[in-house]
This record gives sequence, structure tokens and C-alpha cells, in this order.
Amino acid sequence: MLSMPDHLRKTAMAVCRLGRATAEETAQQTRRARAVESAYLNQLVIMGHLKKERKGRKAYFYVDRESQG
Repeated sequence: MLSMPDHLRKTAMAVCRLGRATAEETAQQTRRARAVESAYLNQLVIMGHLKKERKGRKAYFYVDRESQG
């Protein structure tokens, strides 16, 4: 996590604290816009740092501890 840019690290740390979060919940923690957090969360999924699960209209992001070892 230390190698990621500061803006993504702030988002990743918020998800770690929350355990499982939507973009809206993450935005409340980081005090950034929901759309910004949504983009950052999706970048973290593509990079393999987070997993994404859809439930209805909401997308939940979380750290997959099993794949982290």
C-alpha cells in the first residue's frame, strides 16, 4: 500500500477502516465527492487492491483478506 499514490492510499485506508463500503460511505470518510471516490475505488479494484460486489443498485468495496494471505 505504500507504493500507491496518496490520493488512492487515502481511499484505500478509508475502506480498510470501514471494512466494506460504498462510494458514498467512503466519500463521507475522506470528505471528497462521491464521484471522485467512485473513480478511485474502481482504480483500486483494477489494480487488485480491492474487490467489488454489487447488491442491487449499490456497489460495495472491500479488501479481500483471503487473497492478501
